[in-house]
Amino acid sequence: MNMTYIQRIIFSLALVLALVFGFTKTTLAHEVAVRANIQTRTANGVATYSENNLPRNAQVTAIEIVAYYSTGEPMADGQVRVYAPGDSEPWRTGRCDRQGRYTFTPDLSRRGRWTVRVESEGHSNFINIVL
Repeated sequence: MNMTYIQRIIFSLALVLALVFGFTKTTLAHEVAVRANIQTRTANGVATYSENNLPRNAQVTAIEIVAYYSTGEPMADGQVRVYAPGDSEPWRTGRCDRQGRYTFTPDLSRRGRWTVRVESEGHSNFINIVL
């Protein structure tokens, strides 16, 4: 009888540990989404586009990057690296704010594919923006 009782305790302890550590791994394994809000100067004032619908040769005044986890939580204080077209070293670096946002103004004399990479605690993603 004592052996069965001890086996039950060991089994219960193992189950609790598996649930605790299994749950922790699940909550840490989430993806990162990145999007861009691109402000441009137009004949009528200012317009905002995404990386998917930006007109060719737009007069970009600012690019706001928004990074967030698949849980919806913003990537607060995430590391940001901005790569200008053709560069292998970052053109600019910085950190996301508490809302997972980072804003920069690109050098419009450098037309082509800009790449912005965000990273925090082993999670990362990037976005390409063609200017």
